[in-house]
Amino acid sequence: MTSLSDLSKLSGYSKATISRALSGNGYVSNEAREIILNLANDLDYTPNAIAQELSAGTTKNIGVVLPYVKHPFFSQILEGILDKSFETGYKIVILPSNYDQNLEIQYLEQLRKKAFEALIFTSRKVSEETVLKYQKYGPIVLCHKPHSKKIAASYAERSAGYKKAFKWLKDQNCENIGFLFSRYKSPTTSVTLQTYNEIYKQKVRSEQIKTGAVSSIDGYKLAPNLMQFDSIFANSDDIAANVWHWFDNYNISKPIIIGQEALIAGQLLNIPTIDNHFLEVGHHAFELAISCETKQLAIESEFILKR
Repeated sequence: MTSLSDLSKLSGYSKATISRALSGNGYVSNEAREIILNLANDLDYTPNAIAQELSAGTTKNIGVVLPYVKHPFFSQILEGILDKSFETGYKIVILPSNYDQNLEIQYLEQLRKKAFEALIFTSRKVSEETVLKYQKYGPIVLCHKPHSKKIAASYAERSAGYKKAFKWLKDQNCENIGFLFSRYKSPTTSVTLQTYNEIYKQKVRSEQIKTGAVSSIDGYKLAPNLMQFDSIFANSDDIAANVWHWFDNYNISKPIIIGQEALIAGQLLNIPTIDNHFLEVGHHAFELAISCETKQLAIESEFILKR
């Protein structure tokens, strides 16, 4: 395999001159360029793309830290990021973490070593103090509302839609609501319970909370534990739809069910939903990452009763 050193020895030009000739970046005389390109073609030399990017001072890579993509929160944000990346020369690198803090710090270390132009975090495992420490190495954008004003963020302001949903449930005389969450401790869980407390003037009992709702099939698995409730507040339309199907399959009277993310499964069953506009969150997250602006952009969620 021909190396850059081989080309340098055979052509008599320095490695720097050869790199400029092959990349088109920087001045090289027409005579030198022709000699180098012909020799590279004869020897079937292929330059190292990563090395070229590093020599140019940019990788055009945006890293997106994702615990997983089984839930619409992550998949829709990623879709929004990809939508915007197609309009630019940037490449999106998916960085799976499964909420592993050490792994997420490794991704921050890669930012420090210039493997990425910027990082977008859909996970909240790394502390804000750690994010602030690594900001000097490149833009870091969070997809939740941070406490610090010094961190860029694009996030859904869920409380707007949640308030309307809980007020509607209260008007339907629903007093015993079951909640489906992926995890007990998460931004989604926190804002849901806070908004419920505000509207109902009481705290949620521990037996009202069911966790482990990540993918659509989890709704069907958890449904047998929801029969005592007069209403269900699910964390996605797909999960809500499978709760609906379980009650329907066993011919059990259905509670009122509310989903989220305005997905087709909920639309077909006419299940009320909360659209958190995560696609838009992804759009803004990407734009913040490439603009290097330290802004915090909130997108209000929307309660949709009639599909």
